[in-house]
Amino acid sequence: MKTKLLFTKPTKPFYILLVFCMCFNYGWSQNLMLNPTCDDHTSSTGDNADAYDMTPNNTILDETGATIDSPYQAIWDNDALEDALELKYLGMPGSLDEQPGSTSSGNNGTRGVKLYDDGNPVITGSSRRLYQKVVGLTIGANYIFSVDSRSEAAGTDSEVYILNTEITSEDGIDANGAADSSVDAYMDIPASDTWATYTTVSFTATNTFAVVYVRSLGSIDSNTEVFYDNFSLVADSTASVNDVFASNINVFPNPASDNITIKSKDQTQFDSVEMFNILGSKVISTTSLINDTLNVSDLASGIYLLKINAGVQSATKRIVIE
Repeated sequence: MKTKLLFTKPTKPFYILLVFCMCFNYGWSQNLMLNPTCDDHTSSTGDNADAYDMTPNNTILDETGATIDSPYQAIWDNDALEDALELKYLGMPGSLDEQPGSTSSGNNGTRGVKLYDDGNPVITGSSRRLYQKVVGLTIGANYIFSVDSRSEAAGTDSEVYILNTEITSEDGIDANGAADSSVDAYMDIPASDTWATYTTVSFTATNTFAVVYVRSLGSIDSNTEVFYDNFSLVADSTASVNDVFASNINVFPNPASDNITIKSKDQTQFDSVEMFNILGSKVISTTSLINDTLNVSDLASGIYLLKINAGVQSATKRIVIE
């Protein structure tokens, strides 16, 4: 199931409290990402960026300064994608910066990673990407991804893709965006000069691994840097409740052109119904349905997400408008 939506939690204390409450109620969910705070490595701080490089170095330095095999390259090394980016930006094989940078400008003064362009080589656009293959997922299980981010300038939105395969080029996401078959979840992080936490809605894993893939195509020089910190990909501890709720909801017809009927098998009363386009913009929001129907006749053709809320429960359905 492809999902796209984001929630912003601008204050760190609120985020910590939310995590504490979730753990108290549902139990701690293990963060499946490697080096999520971007500061595991202190002997060579640049090694922290290897955790988010599509082609990590063969070795890193451990905390004693000794050279050891990279724990990241043991899991992924996507040379094919790097080669495709060289053709995309240089027009031929060559030397291209595709890796992120390690930075001391993480959230709350800790280390983080960044996307930027240093002008060497000179290209049109921004070729650096964040890339991490996350293993240990269960097909059919639900997960939630979140990350802290801050940007220096307007026009530096971030595209966050949760991929179900190791793509070998960007052709699919360039052409189809969030609707591409390689995408399990997607969110857009708007440019903002203050730190905030951005979170996807629950998404269903379609593979035993996921690739967290982030690009900021407006980060074209040292004045348009985008910073990231505190990555998280965890099992959705509330999924079982929402799965039962979702299984009791019928939405038809799909595809639709004029009206959608939304009914609950157990007569649950809905608090609100919302519709989002694939860019994450809310295009419909209502607290009441007339005869269990939602008018979608004003929507352009395309793929949308229908979010149905009832108390603490919510369900998301993929809708095609013709």
